[in-house]
Amino acid sequence: MTARADAGVPPARPAPAARRPAPPPRKRPAQAEAEPSQPSTADSLYASFRPTGLPNILAIARRDLTALFVSPIGWVVAGVFIFLVSGFGFIATVLAGQAATMDGVFGVITNFLMVILIPLVTMRVLAEERSQGTLELLLTSPVREWELVAAKWLGAFVFYLLLLATTLVYAVLLRVYASKLDVGLIAATYLGLVLVGAAAIAIGVLASSLTRNQIIAFFIAMAALLVIWYAGYLIGFFVAPPANLFFQYVGGYSRFQSFSLGQAAGRDIVYFVTLTLGALFLTVRVLASRRIG
Repeated sequence: MTARADAGVPPARPAPAARRPAPPPRKRPAQAEAEPSQPSTADSLYASFRPTGLPNILAIARRDLTALFVSPIGWVVAGVFIFLVSGFGFIATVLAGQAATMDGVFGVITNFLMVILIPLVTMRVLAEERSQGTLELLLTSPVREWELVAAKWLGAFVFYLLLLATTLVYAVLLRVYASKLDVGLIAATYLGLVLVGAAAIAIGVLASSLTRNQIIAFFIAMAALLVIWYAGYLIGFFVAPPANLFFQYVGGYSRFQSFSLGQAAGRDIVYFVTLTLGALFLTVRVLASRRIG
């Protein structure tokens, strides 16, 4: 009976094994704090020159110079300049059987480039910004008035220097094939052209700041350059001495003649530098009054 009873009882289940305690969570290694990146050389230079306004000036000048090369007006001015200088300033003299000199080249530059082509280049620098409404944005940005004026002048001045550099090929040809070439005279004349161009461009920028119409800006600049370049020289012939000396003294053409004679006098350099800075200063005042208004 006992065996049967024992046979009817189910066997006892084994006790479950005790669970092992879960391992403690692994601690992730502490990440090293990221070290601040060192500024690059370009960033350091930018931070150094930023208070001077040079980065803003170079950025705007580069934009304007690029715009001249992608716009029709820039290529038209360059094409007309090269055609006139080559055809009437150099080739025509050679075909006429005369001795090749740089006088014809310089004559085309002073009589045509200064009073016509430069106003064509500068008429848009500020008038276009004003007509498109971007001048107000520039004046409300961190760009200061003098930075904007300097940048506009610099962009047009570099374009002028590139045009002027194309005429050096004739000086090289004369140096190679001509028996005599006064290098000092040529260098002094080019110095005068650089100074005259700087002043003419500054006057053109001033004219462009006075109106939103590019055509009006062109005629204002051309009239001002004609007066400064020729009026004093011409009036000097019709005025009795010693008053005639004053008008000839203030005329740009008379000042440039000393350079064309190989005499780079200090007073003539000061004249064109003063004219350049004076026109740029007046342009800054025009923009400052516009910001206040």
